[in-house]
Amino acid sequence: MASRMRRREFARQLTVGAGGLAAALTTAQALGAETPPAPKLPEEPAAKVEPPAPPLEVLLLTYLVRTYPSDNYNDVAIQGIFRDLRGDLARGKLLSEFPLKNSDEPAFVFSPYRGTDGTPVEG
Repeated sequence: MASRMRRREFARQLTVGAGGLAAALTTAQALGAETPPAPKLPEEPAAKVEPPAPPLEVLLLTYLVRTYPSDNYNDVAIQGIFRDLRGDLARGKLLSEFPLKNSDEPAFVFSPYRGTDGTPVEG
């Protein structure tokens, strides 16, 4: 695992490296040596255009099929799973867009079934 370098450490190393390069060039010029040609930088390739990411339904379907392989997958089963995923994602998006406050609670009241004598019945 690569360790992360702090910004100050990076700046210090950059300063030391640049200072060392400047000192070497100045010493070489003072001694009358020829200055070495600057190294050629690799040419930048043309801007890479990445293909658009596949829809989330396709990614989830691929994940499920690879994670849970089965001999029972056929075109009808895959299409059904895909349709279910698409519906689940649509419902999830609709639910996540509904504004809720922190004080909102479920709108039901739980009352246990009681027998004829008024005591709760265990099931």
